[in-house]
Amino acid sequence: MGAYSTRDICLFIVAFFFPPAAVAIKTGCGVDLLINICLVVLGAIPGIIHGFYIVHKYNDNVQRDAEAGDLQYDRVATEDPSRVSYGTN
Repeated sequence: MGAYSTRDICLFIVAFFFPPAAVAIKTGCGVDLLINICLVVLGAIPGIIHGFYIVHKYNDNVQRDAEAGDLQYDRVATEDPSRVSYGTN
């Protein structure tokens, strides 16, 4: 996984002290925020772990790489050389 941006590092710090804020900044008002609020109400540690997970999952650098078109499909060898397959059969 790529290195974290300065924004992500700051969000990790925010997620340690107030996880719903970090989740709201990263994903907006949605299901992830509702799950995090419930976890914080149940206990601080599960909410912090979920906050860290969300910040890690939606890493800014990974999204930039996907948007830049860096993902490629490799040709897959098939039994029939006239048929070209790109990762599927």
